[in-house]
Amino acid sequence: MVFQAHVLKVLIASPGDTGEERNAVERSIGGWNASRAEREQTVLLPWRWEMHAVPVMGATAQEVINAQAVDQSDIVIALFDSRLGQATDAAVSGTAEEISRAHEAGKPVHVYFSNEPLPRDVDPDQLKRLKDFRAEIEKVALLGQYANPDDLAYQVRQAIEHDLEKLALGAALGPKKRAGAVLRARYWRERIPNGIDNKGRPKYQDKRRLILSNVGEVTAEGVRVKVDEPEGGGAVHWGASDHEKPFDLLPGADREWAFMPIQVLEATIRTTWSEGGQEHQESQTISLLS
Repeated sequence: MVFQAHVLKVLIASPGDTGEERNAVERSIGGWNASRAEREQTVLLPWRWEMHAVPVMGATAQEVINAQAVDQSDIVIALFDSRLGQATDAAVSGTAEEISRAHEAGKPVHVYFSNEPLPRDVDPDQLKRLKDFRAEIEKVALLGQYANPDDLAYQVRQAIEHDLEKLALGAALGPKKRAGAVLRARYWRERIPNGIDNKGRPKYQDKRRLILSNVGEVTAEGVRVKVDEPEGGGAVHWGASDHEKPFDLLPGADREWAFMPIQVLEATIRTTWSEGGQEHQESQTISLLS
């Protein structure tokens, strides 16, 4: 049965020694979906880096996870057993960075620590770092504790119920068409065959495009496209200069250009156009990680 629903991404953030707990949290989310999704018109999508992260070049692993998961998530569940994890350039560990980044963005973040007996092969240094981190985060947060994975799963479900009540999403409505032109940009990348090398192995080349679509009902006249200069280094290169020339874009039509990002994770695309003599503009930030 098809039903309209709000879809919320739930990031499960934790170091590598919490596999059983991560599975329990995912089962808890799946159980909530099975029993409550249709009635609440809400679907929860668990996100785990080991299953859902897309490998890309041009950024550190943590930067990629930040862009693909933390920044796109609606709720964050963070777990710790006996390890804190590896330090990053910005924090004492990847999970700690994800907690801080999500909290600063105003997202609901729930942090849980294990009360289970320590494993025999516990790393003393990791354990000390974890205790130090816990002491610091306790100053600014109410932390959860779990006795076993089943206990954790129960607590996570309670936390999600709390978040949904606070979010007050209301009834889910289907997408509405906006009157007029609606311009949407996206980045598209494809690996295509490009002959064979001198050892008979296939060669490939990347085809990268910036695509602008008019998903509205009216022609956008005199469209101009501009990309903001990336912050913190990096660059984007156009394959041709015709993007600087104004053009008309019919409803349902696309326009594309060769587009090469260099050490850039996202770009802000600014478009201007007119409809019946009235000027319009749009600003859209798109991911360049596809």
